[in-house]
Formats: sequence, structure tokens, C-alpha cells
Amino acid sequence: MRLIKNFVFVVGGLISDLWLGMGFKPKFYDNHTSSKTKVGYVCFVVMAAVISLTVVVWLGNKIR
Repeated sequence: MRLIKNFVFVVGGLISDLWLGMGFKPKFYDNHTSSKTKVGYVCFVVMAAVISLTVVVWLGNKIR
């Protein structure tokens, strides 16, 4: 039951995020996602990669 409840919460969150995100125009994202420096872009990519790998390794260890 707990797994089903968590699944419903996650799916509901994704649907609400999709529904609320439709109100923003692409111009909003263009202004808020621009990287001003190359160092900032590299830092973002490295942090995203580290977080992704950490989650994959953590879930892999948890499954075993």
C-alpha cells in the first residue's frame, strides 16, 4: 500500500508540474536559464553528472 501511495504522489506531482508549467511562455525560460560564464556552465554540468551518478550508485546498492 505504501508503494502505491508513493507512486500516486509522484505521478500527481509530475502531472501538476506539467499543468502549471504550461502557463509559462518560452521567453520566461530563455531569460532564466542563460549561463553567463563558461565556468558556470561547466560547474552546472559537473554537478548534474555527480548527482546523477550518486543516485544511480545509491539505488544500485539499495536494490542488491
